[in-house]
Amino acid sequence: MKAKTLAISTIVLIVLIVAGATMAWFTTGSPTIANKFNMGSVEVEVVEEDFPDGGYSEVTTGVTYTKNVQVQSIGTKKTYVRVRLVPEWSDPSLPVSNAILNLADNEDWILHTDGYYYFKYYLTTNQLTSKLLEKVTFTELGSEYNGKIFTLKVVAEGVQITHEAWKVVWGLNELPFTPNVLWQGEQP
Repeated sequence: MKAKTLAISTIVLIVLIVAGATMAWFTTGSPTIANKFNMGSVEVEVVEEDFPDGGYSEVTTGVTYTKNVQVQSIGTKKTYVRVRLVPEWSDPSLPVSNAILNLADNEDWILHTDGYYYFKYYLTTNQLTSKLLEKVTFTELGSEYNGKIFTLKVVAEGVQITHEAWKVVWGLNELPFTPNVLWQGEQP
């Protein structure tokens, strides 16, 4: 009986060793590896040169004031840019037609029917557009403008060039320029 118990114990022990080794084989593995995917970014910034910190005071009829406006891509993705110029007086009842926006003398910007100026090229990181606006001139500033403040809001928007994102983001069916052309201008 002792021999039978010893034989059964030996068989059970062998089965447990084989099962344990098999389980160890199925449960071993390498350490976890983290794969990171950094998403690109689209970010644009309005750049104004030669504009006084506090603006211009004592604006006069017929005088032209420097207002250089460009846009810089500071994101990592290839980016299309559009700009809306919004002139307004501090008194909303005053017309803005007496503020003449003198656009830069180039063909890099296209005024679309939606009121935005579209830059014809895409930008890469840190590229700066050509100038859109260079000067502002005021005409017919009567006494009703005394003490009033003129503001020109420059609203710049950027969108990635891939996957026709401009269709969704800007609501366009087609771009007002030939797509996928890199801007060859200078970097700051």
